[in-house]
Amino acid sequence: MQRRPLLAALAALPSLVRAEPVRRPGADLARLQAHLRFLADPLLEGREAGTRGYDLAAAYVASQFAQWGLQPMGDAGSFAQAVPLKTAKLAATAPMLEICRDGRCERLAWLDEFSTSPDLSLARRDVSAPLVFAGYGIHAPSFGLDDYAGLDVKGRIAVVLAGRPPQIPSEEGAHFGNARTKRELAVRHGAIGVITLSTPRSEIVSPFHNNRRFVDNVSMDWQAPDGRGGSDIPGLQASALISVQAAPKLLAALNRPYTQLVADAEAGRTLPRGDLGLSAHLVRDSVHGQARSHNVVGFIEGRHPQLKDEVIVLTAHLDHMGRKGDTVFPGAMDNAMGIAMLLEVARLHAQSPVPLERSVLFVAVTGEEKGFLGSAWFVRHPPVPAASLVANVNIDMPILLHDFKAVVALGAEHSSLGAAAERAAHSLGLQLAPDPAPEQSRFTRSDQYSFVRQGIPAVILGADGASFDEKEDGNALMREFRRLRYHQPGDDLSQPFHWRAVQRFAQLQWALLQQLGVQPERPRWLPGSFFGEQFGPRR
Repeated sequence: MQRRPLLAALAALPSLVRAEPVRRPGADLARLQAHLRFLADPLLEGREAGTRGYDLAAAYVASQFAQWGLQPMGDAGSFAQAVPLKTAKLAATAPMLEICRDGRCERLAWLDEFSTSPDLSLARRDVSAPLVFAGYGIHAPSFGLDDYAGLDVKGRIAVVLAGRPPQIPSEEGAHFGNARTKRELAVRHGAIGVITLSTPRSEIVSPFHNNRRFVDNVSMDWQAPDGRGGSDIPGLQASALISVQAAPKLLAALNRPYTQLVADAEAGRTLPRGDLGLSAHLVRDSVHGQARSHNVVGFIEGRHPQLKDEVIVLTAHLDHMGRKGDTVFPGAMDNAMGIAMLLEVARLHAQSPVPLERSVLFVAVTGEEKGFLGSAWFVRHPPVPAASLVANVNIDMPILLHDFKAVVALGAEHSSLGAAAERAAHSLGLQLAPDPAPEQSRFTRSDQYSFVRQGIPAVILGADGASFDEKEDGNALMREFRRLRYHQPGDDLSQPFHWRAVQRFAQLQWALLQQLGVQPERPRWLPGSFFGEQFGPRR
C-alpha cells in the first residue's frame, strides 16, 4: 500500500481536531499534533536507536530546542550527547537448551519452550551447570525474604520464578522482581547463570509468545571506556526464560505440581528450594557490532542565584522498535506522544514571562527500548555537575484515549515529588489515584529508574481510567491498547486519540515542572522510602 507523503499528512492535520471546548488553555494542541504527526510518520521507520530514522527524529527535536532558545548541552556545543553502543544479534543457528538428568537429555523447543537473548560479551557461549531452585530469587530482609539462605548456588544456575511474592508492595516489588536485580543477586551468591520460569501472572504482563516478534532484534548496551558493556554483569554466563508449558519439566524433583507451587507462591506461602537433580546445557552464538546513537539535551537556566544550581531533568525516550522487513512500528503513543509533551513543555517554559527559580534540562533519550541505555549513560555523564541533579520527571507512553479525570503518579509516595504532583493535578481539577496495575511493576520499567538507581528522586505520570465522560471506560480503552497495539504496528496515527486529554496531559506536565521549579525546598526522598534507603541521596 502506498504511504501518504508526509507533507500531505501534515496538511491534513487540522481535520483531526475535535470540535469540543478546551477547559484549560496553555498547551498548544496544534503543536502537539504536529510533533506527533512527524515523529510517528513511517518516514522515520520506527526510530530505532542507531538508525537513520532515529537520527531524523533527533534532528527534529534539536531544531525545536534551538527554535525556542534552549542552550545546547551536548557534545562540542551541539544538542547531541553521543552514546557509544555495543550491539549483538543472535546468529542464524538457533540457540540450544537441554535439560539433563543422569546422562539423559531433553532438548527444549526454541521459542516454544525457551528463549534467550544475544550475548553482548562473547560470540559463543557453551555453558553446562547443575540447576538449583531459588524460589523468586529475592533477598529482601525488610519483608522477611531471603531465597538464598542456606542455598549453595556457587558454579550453578539458579532457577527462579518470574515476578515477586505478594507481600512486597508494588514499587519495592518492581525493584526486587526486576530481572537485572535478580541476576546481580544470583551472581553475588556465586551462580553463573539464571533461568527464569514464566508464571500465569507474568504471562499477563509479558506473554512468552511475544519473544517470537523480537527474535531478530538487535540487543544493545552502552559501552564503557574500557570497551565493556556498561550493563554487563561480570560472571553471568547463561540466562534463559522458560514458558509456562515447559516450566514443570524443571521442577519435578520438588515433589509439588507446578500449578500448586505457583499457587503457593502467589499466596505468599513458603516454597521448597534446593537442588533439582538436573543440569542445563545452553549454547548460543551471537554476532557483535558497534553503533552510535545520541541523546538530545537542551537547558534553561533558573533565575535564582542559588536555586539555579539545582537542576530538574525532564526526560522522554525518542526511540522505538524500528521496523521488521517492510513492517514499520511507528510508536505513536510509545513514545512520540511523550516527546511531543516534552517539546511543548520546553516551549512553554522558554516563552514564560516568569522564569523558574531552578534550572531545567530537557532530554530526549535514546535506547529506552534496549534497556534504558540513553538515560543510564546520561546520569553517568551529565553535562552539569552530577550533584546538581535533584529530580527527574519522565514522560513515557501516556495512553490518552479517554477524558481522564485522575492521574497515577508512580513513585509519588517515595519523595517530595508526590506532593508537587498532587498540587499540579489539583490545579487542573484532577485527583491522584493509586496504581491500578501494581503487578506490572511499571516504576522500574522506564528511564526514571536510571535516575532512581543513582539516588535521584523521580516520578512518572499516567492517566487513570476514570473519565469526565460517564459513557467512557478508560480502563477498557487502555487495556485494549496494551493488548492490541503496544509494541505493535498498530501504535500509529490512526488511533482514536482524545485530543482534549492530550492537551490536558501536556498542561499537567507543565504544571508539575512549575511546582518543582519554584518550591523553596530541594526535592528529597521521604523518611522510610525504600528507594531512598536502597540507593541513598546523591552526594
